[in-house]
Amino acid sequence: MAAVGVYWGRFNPPHKGHLSVIRKFRDRCDLIIAIGSSEHKDEKTNPFSGAERKRMMEAYLREAGIHGVRVVALPDGKSESWAIENLIRRCHPEMLILSTEKSHLADLAEQRLPVVRFRRTGTVSSTRIRDSLAAGDGRWKTLTGKSVVKLVGELDGTRRIRRAYAIAEGKEGTDPE
Repeated sequence: MAAVGVYWGRFNPPHKGHLSVIRKFRDRCDLIIAIGSSEHKDEKTNPFSGAERKRMMEAYLREAGIHGVRVVALPDGKSESWAIENLIRRCHPEMLILSTEKSHLADLAEQRLPVVRFRRTGTVSSTRIRDSLAAGDGRWKTLTGKSVVKLVGELDGTRRIRRAYAIAEGKEGTDPE
């Protein structure tokens, strides 16, 4: 039986960097994508719900021709330790955590589970995409797949992200358009 690897992140939204990591590990283990902070939405760092991000990731994987990867949305719960316990319950008790070298939750998980660290490469990030959307800069569309771009549109992502940024900056009640 192959090892079970869990790539745990927020994927808000998923992008080409995430896809690169998935391609790197999909043949090395039975891969699960765990979408954290799934109970959050309409916030600056979490504009999309866990169910919406799961939909985006599944569509992006199909678009990329990647099959056999399970995607689960996981709430953070009451604490970081609860989030780790929930991850273990929902995914696999003997999994490997696949994480960038700088991950606080992976540091905590490492007390219970083996962690395979990898270096983040490139400049693509979900933050960069959200910032681009908030600024009305269409270049974000080159950082992710067409399926994600389509879903962001269907989910009214630009308006939601602009509104979340306005609230985070204390400009609630102003028109972000």
